[in-house]
Amino acid sequence: MDQNIELLTEIYKNADMERAVLGRLIRQCEDAEFRCMMADQFTVYHSIMQATHEALNLRGVLVRDVITFGKRMVFSSMAMHLRIDKTSSHMAEMLVRGNVMGLIDITKALREAEGADEAVVHLAERLRSAQRRHMDQLLRFV
Repeated sequence: MDQNIELLTEIYKNADMERAVLGRLIRQCEDAEFRCMMADQFTVYHSIMQATHEALNLRGVLVRDVITFGKRMVFSSMAMHLRIDKTSSHMAEMLVRGNVMGLIDITKALREAEGADEAVVHLAERLRSAQRRHMDQLLRFV
């Protein structure tokens, strides 16, 4: 597979997971300030997903919004954690852990995509930068 498509696919999956998790947590959150912050983050990931979707379409790749096995596992784990503790602190901790995994995945993908187009690399860097910024925001609530 083309390095651009591989990197774009990783960006899309990563942003999609972040957005999906945030969407679920926003509905569960009772803290207005934390909910607003998550909504802002959701918008950023949605924007990255849209840009990635367009870039994949330009390369002839159709993105199918399929709930993967990985998503199901994450959603099940979230549901269990939220039954135990629905505080903003606990939600922030869950999101930070997810952000770390996302940062690792996108960093690896960037390293492996040495020949990717500058625009695709820029999109991956945009995601990585957002994840770092969001992690700093989330740590205020832990």
